[in-house]
Amino acid sequence: MTNAPRDRWKVTVHGSWQEAATLWRPFFASDSPRSPFQTEHWLSHWYAAFSARADVEPLLVLVTDASGADALALPLILHRDRLRTIEFADLGITDYNAPLLGPAAPVDETEARTLWRAVRAALPPADLIEFTKVVTKIGDRPNPLVQALSGEVSHLFGNVVQIDADYEAWLRSLSKDNRKELGRFWRVFTRDERARFVFADTPEAAKTLYGQLTAQQSARIRSLGLPYLLDEPNYDDFYRELLLDGLNDGSARLSALVAGDELVAALFGVARGDHYSMVRISTAGGEWANCSPGRLVIERTMEALHRQGFRTFDFTIGDYGHKRSFEVAHIPLVDIHESVSWRGWGTVGYEGAKAFVKRHPSIERFARKVLRRAA
Repeated sequence: MTNAPRDRWKVTVHGSWQEAATLWRPFFASDSPRSPFQTEHWLSHWYAAFSARADVEPLLVLVTDASGADALALPLILHRDRLRTIEFADLGITDYNAPLLGPAAPVDETEARTLWRAVRAALPPADLIEFTKVVTKIGDRPNPLVQALSGEVSHLFGNVVQIDADYEAWLRSLSKDNRKELGRFWRVFTRDERARFVFADTPEAAKTLYGQLTAQQSARIRSLGLPYLLDEPNYDDFYRELLLDGLNDGSARLSALVAGDELVAALFGVARGDHYSMVRISTAGGEWANCSPGRLVIERTMEALHRQGFRTFDFTIGDYGHKRSFEVAHIPLVDIHESVSWRGWGTVGYEGAKAFVKRHPSIERFARKVLRRAA
């Protein structure tokens, strides 16, 4: 545990979830807006699954003001790889990164910068600070990290659908082609008399469906020649425990299209309040491709959850056709890179150059042309 008072702010860094959990609980109990990725359910399971790795050192940062009022909590790690990098508790599976805000959180850029200086002084030695997929706003408030450090627009963005009206009205708001396709997919799927849409509502059903999802997703990704890490023990344990524990309070949901004992598609999501975020999806191919099982399991899940009071349907990161067909709105994200030692200069310079090229399309087109010629 490290303490670093800096006039306005006091920073405490805990090295384990167990040390920090009690102090962080007021952030989770508050009504401050946050996604399902900044909940006790997600973070407690993340640190439980990954803290024992030799390359991961937990850094749970708590900031209070001079009076002791909670200002900010940052779920970070020191990741030892080629560089010693301070980053969010992510490792590729937390779709949106953000601090948790308390009542004393900074309200302007000046305060945000003084808070960040205090945080940085309390962090352990490292080469690079790398915060990726950072949300620019938390509810209607600017993210203090972005206020303090700016960052560059990420090539990734979130995708969300808000359905405040009745579900049928939302369906009618979609383009005619998208609306008709969703209806056709269900008719094609239900030609098989065994076809049904289900939620896993018992531990036994969840274990069975989760096992089928992981096998189906792994086979699909590897058939495309893409790298796949979600069946590695840390990742598999994380999702399995997240699901089984989340069945108790509804913070994790597993829905599926099945035909008898056959899995046609499965969708794993996490929830907070009326906000549902999709984190894993698997689909069968072959004869089932005609009913677009991925899009169908998403639509059926949305319809069922809307009846239960959900209003925000978060497709999370990734620019995929099936997300665009739901006419999602984009959530802007930023990436922040700051060198802490000379070893981090190369990464910061490279990321800065990439961002510069992205901001100047004519340079990007020229670079692509040169690279094609060189190949």
